[in-house]
Amino acid sequence: MSCADARRAPGRIVPRRVFSGGGAAIALAALVAAVGGTAWAQQPRPRTLGPAERTGTIMGMVQGRLQVKIGTSDDLWLVTTQPRSTVEVVGVASRELLAPKQFVQCAIELDDRGQVTQPVTKVTFTGGGTPGVAAAGLDVSDPKARRPAGKRPAGSYLISGFIKSADAESIVVQIGRERFEIPVPDDAALEVRTSNLGIVNVGDEVQLEGEYLQRGQLMATSIKVSLANPLELPQKGKKRAPAAP
Repeated sequence: MSCADARRAPGRIVPRRVFSGGGAAIALAALVAAVGGTAWAQQPRPRTLGPAERTGTIMGMVQGRLQVKIGTSDDLWLVTTQPRSTVEVVGVASRELLAPKQFVQCAIELDDRGQVTQPVTKVTFTGGGTPGVAAAGLDVSDPKARRPAGKRPAGSYLISGFIKSADAESIVVQIGRERFEIPVPDDAALEVRTSNLGIVNVGDEVQLEGEYLQRGQLMATSIKVSLANPLELPQKGKKRAPAAP
């Protein structure tokens, strides 16, 4: 009996082949791709802040995260940093910050004996760093830029270190066994430039960049805070303002 006769024979069922071997594989792959594509499409994708949302005002701190009011709205966002986030806090400092244990950086002029010859025009509070004396225009953290004692010709240098003592007219910065007495006139600029978010306060302006999956929860890639008031020494017993309700 031929195949055609078998199909016509009463009571005889011959199953039809819906797919060939190759066609079945293609159909199955298409089905998996369709299901997988649907699941992927359902996952939320990170969004970035719009231009009008990148500037805000700090309203407090919540468990180590900044609470920020974005733009002109009353929306409050919690801002989280990540290891790759760039953080910068800038502003000015009050003169009382010229005190022992403060880390400072300033450009100085030294004579051939290693003595400071002129008052400085600016002192920068960095919140920490690598103590040392470097050639002018170079970073003191670069070993090639360091100029150890006894090997410095007279000239311009960048000094970084902790204040050992201070009076109304000058500060003494100690680096290893060396001490540099640096005159700081009243008109010298006292600048804050640090990555320490612990000094920010309510009312400071902040510029943000980052991504979020849910509005109100920002993972920041860049934070720049401008201090609204001159930075002062912390007062004992004074607590930082709580977060906004």
